[in-house]
Amino acid sequence: MKTLMNKRFGAKFTGKEDGGVSVEAVLVFPLLIWAITATFVFFDAFKTLHVSQKATYTVADMLSRETAAVDDDYLTAMHEMFMYLSKDEAATSSIRVTVVERGLDDSGNEETTLVWSEGLNGVLPYANLSILEDRIPLMMVGDQLVVVESEHEWAPTFAVGLASYRFREVGISRPRFAPQLCYDDGTDTICSNSGGSGGSSDGDVIPDDGDST
Repeated sequence: MKTLMNKRFGAKFTGKEDGGVSVEAVLVFPLLIWAITATFVFFDAFKTLHVSQKATYTVADMLSRETAAVDDDYLTAMHEMFMYLSKDEAATSSIRVTVVERGLDDSGNEETTLVWSEGLNGVLPYANLSILEDRIPLMMVGDQLVVVESEHEWAPTFAVGLASYRFREVGISRPRFAPQLCYDDGTDTICSNSGGSGGSSDGDVIPDDGDST
């Protein structure tokens, strides 16, 4: 008798659909909230990546249009512009500007050399091209390239399984209106390793007016 009642109760209970929507909502609602939140976080990550890329390309393009030597103040202004474009209110981003040149070594073989490199906001300049060499495209002898590297810290607004990340972008541009992009370090003006058009007579640096005789 008891078994028969249990069967009837079970059949009656499983056959009812009262409250089914409420149960489904309890099960699905947390997943729905997570999906909406995750969509926002992933969108913000890709947006930050896209903005960082565009800001890096903008800095590289501006440097490629310079005809006069740039100095520390100019590079600092480029970093401030990058922070503005990338909406880096915490000032955690950094940039590195490097100029490389394609020339000939003493044996007449083509080689790519480092002309000058400067880092801002904690990034060290390059002493050689061992790290950067794989990123440099093919160049003609006598050409220079301006390489701008940026780093932009990003942290998710909500914890949805995506960790913080530091986006690293590279923008490369060729000088447009001058054969070289020179750098004034306060003592000398560094232009070229080969002494090509627009370079100094010794092929390395141009003394400032205060140091010239």
